[in-house]
Amino acid sequence: MPELSLVQLRHFCSVAEVGSIAEAARQNHVSATAVGSAISNLEQTLQTELCSRERSRGVTLTPNGHHFYREALRLVRSADDLLRIFPDSTDEYAHPLRIGAFHSLAPFVLPGLLEAFETEHPEVSCEFVTGTVLELVELMLTGEIHCFFSYNVFHRTNSLPAGLATETLYPTELQVLLAANHPLADRETLSANDLIDEPLVLFESNPSKRYSMPALGQLSPQAKIRYRTSDFELNRSMVARGMGYSLIMNPIPAGQSYEGLPLAKVRLDPPLAGTSMVVVRPEGRWQHPSTRSIIDLSHRLVTDGGLGSMI
Repeated sequence: MPELSLVQLRHFCSVAEVGSIAEAARQNHVSATAVGSAISNLEQTLQTELCSRERSRGVTLTPNGHHFYREALRLVRSADDLLRIFPDSTDEYAHPLRIGAFHSLAPFVLPGLLEAFETEHPEVSCEFVTGTVLELVELMLTGEIHCFFSYNVFHRTNSLPAGLATETLYPTELQVLLAANHPLADRETLSANDLIDEPLVLFESNPSKRYSMPALGQLSPQAKIRYRTSDFELNRSMVARGMGYSLIMNPIPAGQSYEGLPLAKVRLDPPLAGTSMVVVRPEGRWQHPSTRSIIDLSHRLVTDGGLGSMI
């Protein structure tokens, strides 16, 4: 038997009443894509066309759409009456799912993950924040976010607070980031001796500092640190100008800097001990019913090569 969600019905009724997906999205504080997908899913479930979408005329209901609107509106109003009778009951899906990401990972993780989640779960509004690991942990503990993505800085320091747990997505390792025209950029691997006389632009943002500093001890205790920065893109821009090398957590791509200058990355031989990318989640009761869904999706994207190929 086909299943319909209350959120889908609310989105459809809003579009039927205002005649516009964009306006319905604005009034419901969700994206137009979420509203459009909700209607498409309804049509697919019911195997009938509910509305016609034209740029010049907006959205108009089909005869089946008019009939469905009357019944859907009745159900939505009944649900609203039920919530008024039981004021402590709420539609959990009406609240946004809020996720976090370590700031240097966010550009490589969030866009594809959010796009895929919105496609699979158009009924769920999703919001995100970025920050340091310490900031994200604090947001988790206060209930302001429901999960977050980061490098695993917890297994070495045993600093994961009680009530939180991690799930590993894939392993990572430190590699050398260089300007594409650097004499060492064409090498397949580099050793500590190759870098001993090279200036270093050290990226120290949490949690990278917890890995970069021990890594320098393994690589070369006499590393020549020329600059220090906690800004990831500034670090990449300085390296791209040939101001020194840096250490980057694979599999983040080298790509190019903000200024459009090309970068390259080279593996270390022997490799330095790496870490892993993890999702941090509540250990006990989920604070949002869709938390498990987005975590399962992230695992699936890694398995399919989607999330891994992006980062």
